[in-house]
Amino acid sequence: MANMWEQTAAMAKQHEQQGGAWLKLANDGDTTVVVFLGEPHPREVVFLDNKFVPFDEKLKAQGHKPSLRVALNAAVYGTREVKVLEQAVTFFNTLMELRAKYGMEKWAFEVKRRGAAKDPKTTYSILPDRQLTPEETAAFQELRLHDLPKLYAAEELAAASGTSPTGAPSTKAGEPVDVKLAQAMAMALKGLPREAVDRFLQKFGVQRIRDLPASKGELARAFVDALVTEYSAESPADVDPFGP
Repeated sequence: MANMWEQTAAMAKQHEQQGGAWLKLANDGDTTVVVFLGEPHPREVVFLDNKFVPFDEKLKAQGHKPSLRVALNAAVYGTREVKVLEQAVTFFNTLMELRAKYGMEKWAFEVKRRGAAKDPKTTYSILPDRQLTPEETAAFQELRLHDLPKLYAAEELAAASGTSPTGAPSTKAGEPVDVKLAQAMAMALKGLPREAVDRFLQKFGVQRIRDLPASKGELARAFVDALVTEYSAESPADVDPFGP
């Protein structure tokens, strides 16, 4: 009984960390295992109104001093979903030491939050968790990464204009996924075993891809990419979900 409670709690935390591009460790003790991919994206920022904003000449003239934040593409080990992990320079310095000793490509690292929600003294620990097999290394290196400069530019534009990160009006609740994105995911899934298709439908709680809400479009795309990497296209799926 206790074991099932623990399993359910772990699943709940995993779902909390999904949604959107960012990897979220919201509470004290929250832990995830990730593989770092691509290049870091550093930003000079100022913490204002409970959020980080880009440091500029106007803020400099007002007497503000910048701090450094570093964003990284981090693929969740269990699902291979690529998220964005943003951390302070102290975390990055530790990561640099681990990179020099272990390398980034062949290891998965455990990241753990130490501090309650909204605690300004929160820190994050990082430790090597497991060495990847050659097959895992190859699979992770093939994942599609977030374009970090473009992602942050879109976020800053959205914050200034009150729109979604795409620059368009914010997505309404229940609005269906973009038709072109749905078609692209359908084409990718058609080349996979039926098991992969069932996993996709079960994960997002839909019967057809076109029923997927737009708010989960990017998460679904990342999950499809992970499935394509995981499965070899041994037999095409005979799938109703792709129908009209």
